[in-house]
Amino acid sequence: MKKNKIILILAVIISSIFLFNCEDRNDLTAPGEVSTGTADFSRFVSIGNSLTAGYQSSALYEDAQNYSYGKMIADQIGTSYEQPIVSNPGIGGRIEISTLVPFVTSTQPVAAGLPTNTGYAGIYNNLGIPGILLADVLLTNASPSQFVGTNPLIDVVLRGQGKTVLESTLADVPTFASVWIGNNDILGYATSGGLLPHTPTETFGQLYGQLIGALAQAGIKGVVANIPNVKDVPFFTTVGPSVGAGIQAVQSVNPAVQGLVYQMSDAPFIGVATVDDLLTNKVFITLKASGAAALLGDVSGAYYTSNGIDVPAGVDVAQPFGLTPQNPFPNSFVLDPAEQLVVETVTASFNASIAGASTAFGFTLIDINEFFSEISANGIVENGLTFTTEYIFGGLFSLDGVHPTSQGYAVIANKFIEGINSSYQAEIPQINVSTIPGSLDLAKTALSRENGIPSFEAGTFDGYLF
Repeated sequence: MKKNKIILILAVIISSIFLFNCEDRNDLTAPGEVSTGTADFSRFVSIGNSLTAGYQSSALYEDAQNYSYGKMIADQIGTSYEQPIVSNPGIGGRIEISTLVPFVTSTQPVAAGLPTNTGYAGIYNNLGIPGILLADVLLTNASPSQFVGTNPLIDVVLRGQGKTVLESTLADVPTFASVWIGNNDILGYATSGGLLPHTPTETFGQLYGQLIGALAQAGIKGVVANIPNVKDVPFFTTVGPSVGAGIQAVQSVNPAVQGLVYQMSDAPFIGVATVDDLLTNKVFITLKASGAAALLGDVSGAYYTSNGIDVPAGVDVAQPFGLTPQNPFPNSFVLDPAEQLVVETVTASFNASIAGASTAFGFTLIDINEFFSEISANGIVENGLTFTTEYIFGGLFSLDGVHPTSQGYAVIANKFIEGINSSYQAEIPQINVSTIPGSLDLAKTALSRENGIPSFEAGTFDGYLF
């Protein structure tokens, strides 16, 4: 009877939240003649990964690509900017909302969209490739990559021309470049709960110096952006407090429950996250864990059977899932304090390398790390709209919890414009963020903080995350 009460309480309380995005497009107002100061944007190229590509809600698709930060900067200046457009609903497995009440999401097929302008004769202005590492920019010219494996988006962008991103850039002779790369070199470690390796910091520093040095040697001016801290990304900060609230309710029925019991990679191999650890995000539970979190306390083995996973040796599914050492919560969904320290240390090292290279080669540094920290702490208001890093209600992040919304990319583009204007004596106008499609007006929908707890579909985050 006590087990049944635990399961019932958790089924009602455990939740994750999702942010919606409108997909209708508002064209930006064409600017008049704009002064770019000492910067020449006649041929503007952007190098990066998914954050440069305009990836949203786990997919690359046209309605989102139209609001990549590079495209919006180019629109403000009035310069051409060609992208490797993918038809809706895109490639990667786009997350969509199925119902508002209960709040349920679904995922489009991974290859539901197709490239639409592969015949473009030149090099794309947007060379952001979702899923790649820094090393891929210098060394990968086709899928599969020796660093990240099979990734069809590499071929969508590079189109079998036999050139890497760096070689394509240099061959195109751009006059200005933006570089935002390196997130995936640590993000894969973080999103996997510490199970996937990160790029060694020394290797990262060497490769980043080679990249920016090659651009500078070719006479290209530009800006570089650094890497945000995962503590400011809702993929890591949303589910834990909900789990903590659920376990707190369970403890009122069964005080013997200590907290979330989870697997660890190293001895003692079993960890316990207390209610306080979860409520304060001392221990991160990733958004990818949302389906598993809904099964906390289950004694039927549903987590394994519903996902087609063999029950690991030593696991007793007759014990409450995630609440006992005999049936612990999966390691891949948990970023514990020791792993968070690794992420923070590596991110700080990567950002020091980015700052060093920007100074050495005369590129302007856009401090996205500090910018996101400020938004996380205090929010930001642009054109009358308030943005925070909160899931659903914050307006900054899309349904995957890692990538911005269209309005979020506009906020980022304005940060780039601010840096360009300051360093190059330019007068590029800021984007009016209120003209960009964003999240629904939640106050007018059936979904609110007060009207109940969203539910969700397991397997939502199986597409390309980065």
